[in-house]
Amino acid sequence: MHTKPLHLFASSSFRYFALICLWLLVWWAARLLEYQPYISLWYPPAGLSLATFILIGRRGFLPILAATLCAGMWMYLDQSQPPPLVTQLTNSLILGSAHTFAYAIGGFYFRAAIGKWELHQAPQRVLSFLSIIILTTLLGTWSGLTGFYLIGGMSLDNIASSWLLWWIGDLAGALVLTPFFILVLSRIWDYDSSWLRPLTVKRSYTPLWQHLWHRKLFIMVAIVGLVITSDYYYNHPAVAYFIFFVSLPQMWIVFTESLERTLVSLAVISLVIALWFGFYGVDEHALTYQFALCVIAANAYFGLSVPSLLQQNRDLEQQTRIDNLTQVASRGHFFKLAERQLQGRRESDFPLALVVFDLDAFKAINDHYGHLVGDQALVLAAQTIRALIRQGDLLGRFGGDEFLILLHDQDLKQAHDTVERLRQSLPAVATPKGSVQLYASFGIVQINHNETLQEALQRADAALLEAKRKGRNQVVS
Repeated sequence: MHTKPLHLFASSSFRYFALICLWLLVWWAARLLEYQPYISLWYPPAGLSLATFILIGRRGFLPILAATLCAGMWMYLDQSQPPPLVTQLTNSLILGSAHTFAYAIGGFYFRAAIGKWELHQAPQRVLSFLSIIILTTLLGTWSGLTGFYLIGGMSLDNIASSWLLWWIGDLAGALVLTPFFILVLSRIWDYDSSWLRPLTVKRSYTPLWQHLWHRKLFIMVAIVGLVITSDYYYNHPAVAYFIFFVSLPQMWIVFTESLERTLVSLAVISLVIALWFGFYGVDEHALTYQFALCVIAANAYFGLSVPSLLQQNRDLEQQTRIDNLTQVASRGHFFKLAERQLQGRRESDFPLALVVFDLDAFKAINDHYGHLVGDQALVLAAQTIRALIRQGDLLGRFGGDEFLILLHDQDLKQAHDTVERLRQSLPAVATPKGSVQLYASFGIVQINHNETLQEALQRADAALLEAKRKGRNQVVS
């Protein structure tokens, strides 16, 4: 009877324990690469803490606080004469609380803000994400420094000289690794991380692409090794700036590989830069490499939003080309295509016929049966006409219940026969009170040589008015 709750408790406990161990592991990695006291090239725990609060919210508070408390006690193991145990616990709790509260605020705000953005608003989401990381790491830096000041670990002079380096290290770690850790934690907690994707893009996953992905990673690692090694031997500040060329293969990965591989490549290259930096000890150029990490990551995230931007552009183009209700050409798109065909007529002298028609008694349909039935009538009429004209002919909605047809390679008589067939083929629309037969009046003209489209439209519109005066439901040419 109690098996399921115990199982859930054991499962949750294991996940929290795994999170604490993971946090301590990345904290230990950052400590190995410190180039000044308490300052590392990049600080992965910042990314892991923020990812935790983003993904699991307030439930991440205790494991992160426990991890930071363990880290604080761990630091005292390096001291030959550590303070009493109570002091160690108190100081560790102060430092752990400073870190935990700062990143909790950032994570909670991100959880609240991300819901305001639609999935297609990828650039806005990326910009919001970057802004939150900048402010969160800045808050984390000052809260951490304040904690060190309160426990007597740093003086005001130390804080003034080291806050920028501290902040940039936290920023690099959070900016590069937060999305990566979100993916990792989503696997541990089995949470949906699809919101992280700006747009689902199908890409090749053949062994060839997998092979190329390894090559891309190798190119990135080779660039890092070449730049940092050259920086060490030449000891010139300009050499370090070549690290920004890592952005080129990184963007290659962004545009050809999956989101997961993009985030993994960012994590790998940040680790490689940190390790190579630590191996050669080019500490005087630390800021250059830190900013490079930030720029490479930001470029990658904005690159991930490019498919979303392209899709938005396609949607906007589709909206300008296609009438949303009837799914025929919009007024503007119809005139654009018709002008092209008219220009072709002037060059090759084949006939074109322009037809204007509208539904008879359409206002009465709306008034008696409602606008939904009226919309259905427009859709049925448009679908019927489009199905009966040839592929090269044009059909567009002029506005309201009025439509335009451009009949390619038809003179006035041929067009009249075609339109008469269209008139007789109009369907009936179903209403709550029974079916209502649709009728329409048509005006036809053959476009004259050197006549503009607007001039032909005026003549066709006059023919339509004549059809109305003659009793409607007929064709006038």
